[in-house]
Amino acid sequence: MDRHILAISGGGFSEEDKAYIDEYLLKIPRKREPLKIGFLATASHDAEGYINKFYDAFQTEQPSHLTIKDLESPNIQEVVNTLDLVYVGGGNTQYMLEIWKKTNFDMVLKRAYRNGVILAGISAGAMCWFETCYSEKTDQGYEEFEGLGILKGSLCPHYNDEERRMAFDNWATTQTNRTLYTLEDNENLHFKNEQLIAKIIT
Repeated sequence: MDRHILAISGGGFSEEDKAYIDEYLLKIPRKREPLKIGFLATASHDAEGYINKFYDAFQTEQPSHLTIKDLESPNIQEVVNTLDLVYVGGGNTQYMLEIWKKTNFDMVLKRAYRNGVILAGISAGAMCWFETCYSEKTDQGYEEFEGLGILKGSLCPHYNDEERRMAFDNWATTQTNRTLYTLEDNENLHFKNEQLIAKIIT
């Protein structure tokens, strides 16, 4: 069974109606019936407005969402395993990963991925799948922290932002023999079985 990850740098349903990259995502499973899509807004502290935008964008599918409280549910693995897609929203990457690891939801996602559940996400939800993240820590500047490690290397979304680009480029000089990806807000990466197969520019 093929495994897929779609890393979205910017755009998507939160910023535009019928976003091309979301349409691209829906075609990956190659199913005719409505897809079961679970949204995770952990990185934005379960922001209600963000969750509402998700439901509006995917109302013709079978949308659902998982709150931070839901991640501790005893049957969370079964719930995630029934999904076709997991869509992870943007926000504070480090906070999100800390919550996932604290609740063991990181392992839930990895097992679901191995079982064929497609993983996708924007910004924080694009960065988290990699071995290493380099991003903001609240207002204290940027720092390196561990990602989920499903994909090799590290990804910098929003590379068109000057401050982020300079910080990442400076950090990158200390990284030897590591695969580094940089994406501007209209650029996205599609990985199949942990190998990059497409760069989608929208």
